[in-house]
Formats: sequence, C-alpha cells, structure tokens
Amino acid sequence: MKTRNLRKGGIHVANIDSTFLSSRFFAPVAVVAAAALVIGISGLVQVEKPKASEVAVSIEPIGSSVLLCPEPGTGGDLGVRVTAAVVPGQLGQDSGPGSAGIETLPGKESARSPIKVPGEQGQIEAFGDRLPAIRAYGEGSLAPGLVANQWGRDPSGRGRGMASTACAPAASEFWFVGGGAIAGRKTRVLLVNPDDTAALVDVIIHGPDGIIDAPAGRGLVVPPLDRVTVQLDVLAPGVRAAALHILARTGRIGASVNDEQRSGLQSVGTDWVPQAALPARKVYVPGVINGLGARVLSIVSTSENDANVTLRVISPEGTFEPAGSNVFTVTSGAVVTTDMTPDLPQTPDGSLPVTLELTSDQPIVVGMRQFFGEKRVQNETAFSAGAQPITGPAAVSGLPVRDATDVRLAISAPEGDVEVDIVLLPFRGGKSVGEPTAPRRIKVTGGQLRNIKLNPPTDIDWYTAIVTTVPGSGPVLLAHRVREKSRYGDLMTGYPWSPLRIEVSVPSAAQNEAVVVRRAATS
Repeated sequence: MKTRNLRKGGIHVANIDSTFLSSRFFAPVAVVAAAALVIGISGLVQVEKPKASEVAVSIEPIGSSVLLCPEPGTGGDLGVRVTAAVVPGQLGQDSGPGSAGIETLPGKESARSPIKVPGEQGQIEAFGDRLPAIRAYGEGSLAPGLVANQWGRDPSGRGRGMASTACAPAASEFWFVGGGAIAGRKTRVLLVNPDDTAALVDVIIHGPDGIIDAPAGRGLVVPPLDRVTVQLDVLAPGVRAAALHILARTGRIGASVNDEQRSGLQSVGTDWVPQAALPARKVYVPGVINGLGARVLSIVSTSENDANVTLRVISPEGTFEPAGSNVFTVTSGAVVTTDMTPDLPQTPDGSLPVTLELTSDQPIVVGMRQFFGEKRVQNETAFSAGAQPITGPAAVSGLPVRDATDVRLAISAPEGDVEVDIVLLPFRGGKSVGEPTAPRRIKVTGGQLRNIKLNPPTDIDWYTAIVTTVPGSGPVLLAHRVREKSRYGDLMTGYPWSPLRIEVSVPSAAQNEAVVVRRAATS
C-alpha cells in the first residue's frame, strides 16, 4: 500500500475567547441562602429532570422555500434557461392554499413564471439577454418539492460550452472545491441576496499552501435583492487550485461559482462548480463521468490536523481500492490535487463512470474537475463535488431534449442493494402541466453503479427527472450528465443530486414545571 504525502502549508485558526463567571462575584451569604431555598423546595416537590430522548419532535411539511439561480443571462451568444417544478405527490401538498413560481429579482429587466398546482413547471429564458438573478419560491402547499435549475449552452461562439447548476436554498455557509486564477482561467464567485436587508459575507480561500491572505474577500456587502460578482484573480492572483469557504456574517445568501478556461480567444471548457457537502469524515464523489481526459480530485482537510484519507472506487464492476494509491495524507488547510485517471477502470473510449468513496480521520471537503477531449485536445470541462447518500426523493429540472444530446443518470449503491423509481415530467411550451411517465424501476446491487440513459418523449422542450427510493431500499447516490455531440467538440455538464426539501423537524413546546415551582416558592 502506497501513501501519498503532500506538502504542508499554512493554516489560519480563528480563536474565540470565552468568558466565565467567577465565584468572587457572589457573596457567601447569597450562596448559603440560595442553597437553603433549593433544599427547602426539593423537600416539598421533587421535579424529575427531563431526558433528552423525551423531547417530542414532530415532522411537518415545510411552509416556505426559496431557491436562488445566480445568472440567467450574460448577453452574447450564450443561451440560458431557468426552470422550476413542484414535484407532485409530496407530503403537505394537500394541506391548503399555496403559491410558487420563478421571478427575477428587481432590475432593469424582469420576468416571471407562476406555478399554480403540484406537477406544474415554469421557465424563464434569457437567450442573449442580461437578466438579474432569479428566485424560485414556494409558499404553503406548494413549498414541499420545489426544485429549480439553470442550464445554458453556447455551441460555437467565444464562450463555447455547456454549463448548469442547481438553484440552491439561501443559507449562511457554503463550500466549493474548484477554481483557479492562472493565465487563461477565470473563476467568478456570485453572491445573491434574496432579502430586504444587506448581507455581510466573507470569502475564505484555500490554496495549495493553505489559507490565502485575501483581505479583499472579507466583509463583502451584498445589497438587498441584489447580486455581487467577485473575480478570484482579484482576490488570489496566481492560485492554481482553490477551495472557497463562503460565510455570511449577517443575513443569508445564495452562493455560486463559475469556472471558465480559454486557449487564446477560444473557450475550452466552462461550467458551474457544484456546492460541496459540508465537512465530514466520510464523503462521496458521484458523477465521475466516463470518457477520455483527466479526472482531477481535490481534497481539503478543514480541521487543525492533517487528514489520513482512504479511497475506494464504486464502479459498474463493483467496489475496489486502487492498487498502490488508495491512501492519502492531506495537509491541514491546503488544497491537494491528484489525477485519478490511472486508477479508474478503463476502456478504449476512456474511463468508466464511477463514484469515489473517501473515508478520513478528519473532516474533509472534496471536489473534482473533469476534462474532456481527444488526446492533446481539450474540448470541455465539468465538475463534481462531495455529497452524502440520499434516502428520500430527489429531482432535477430543465434537462434538455435536443438532437445529438443524451442524458444519463449514475445511480450508486454505497452501502446495500438499492431500488429506485424514475419518473419524467415533460414540459411542452404553452402547456406547463405535463403528464408524468410511468415509473421505471431500477435495481442496483450494493457496492455497484449503474449508468442509466433517460428516454424522455420526443415532442417536448425539456423535462424534470424524479427519483424515489423504494421502501426498504438502501441509501443512494445520484448524479447526471448531459452530453451533446458536436463537430466543434462535445459539450458536457452535470452535477450530484440533493434530496428534495419536503419536511422539517419541529420540537414540540411544553410547559416547564420547574418554572411553576420556582414561581410558587417565591410568591
């Protein structure tokens, strides 16, 4: 077994001061009096301390959902479509009135598309238009199951490529593993504020030698209902490989990262970097796509300690540990990269689709940059990111239906046998409520991956794919890829799936009897 040792870099540790009460602030007489009072009350009434396990928690449907789509249009030849759907059949959709849809945030241009019932879908197209960020919203009975997507393509222009991203919930913390600021490469960080008050944001950058001192990334102000774009080459010029930890000090935001690479004036790859799962000791990377080209894995240890990471590969042929390169030592705080291509199962057409499983003794975040093209010719790039297994339904909207384009869904069973049902919800222009296809059941043996081609109806504009695990099934990892064959070189995009936002755990409120006893004793 070979261990890869990587150079140790710098790390920034934030120290938080704690203040403790000292006994010198309490007079001895007060302490004696308080003790006597407690003993006297306990002789009259004995109140049993509630156990944590006895705290009641109820599962309720979510009542509100906001998803943020970062950049629906940039002008030029790039055509972008933002789509949304309320996946039908979810808990809480029969609970009363609701509203949903997609709409631009305030700006010079505006557009909206309402959704009135579960199963209905909406779209905003921005072909050649520069639009503000878009907000997908769901309220009441139309909040559970809301999903949105941003997809765009430029088949042959200066911005040639295909790019897509899930429109994600507003939050206060994000990780993105991917990006660089060297010649020919441009990485942009987009921050969207959906609220009526300003947000204060820090963009913390990890590089190959640890956390980078980038004062211009601290204390960024995102105005209300607005979008701010930050260039990585301004914050950290010359960084070859980056991981971005984005924190909202006040407010909440949507964060997205776009990466583009050029050779001269020609684009040779563009896509959105998917949001990575928060730091954990076991992380999966689904959506490692088949084909020719490098598959570059990036890992960051987010604790103060170096991480010892063990890697396994889940493939269509089963799970295995790459011979001689399955153990990594990851320096604390640094971005470490390695090309996994030699360790993946190969065919004459390139590597097979796989999912990576990383187990660490320290919390880590993970991402992958994927290159596509013939030998010595790069046509396109795409990304994947660390993810966690899914046990409930998941969906992605806006999957394209075009000539020479196919969509494949990678289904991985990391722990045990998996059964899922796949349903496609078509969208036809002018008819936003589509008739869902019959469920297609797929079985995956534990420790294996299946790469399924999705076959939508041909007379539609796009569709939403919905995956539901069958009761009794093990957890599943999902990722899709869209490939368009072209005489200019194939275009590629895709990302890991997240579970649908359907329900929330709500602690039940109960009267504290100890408070009643204290009041009675002091009255």
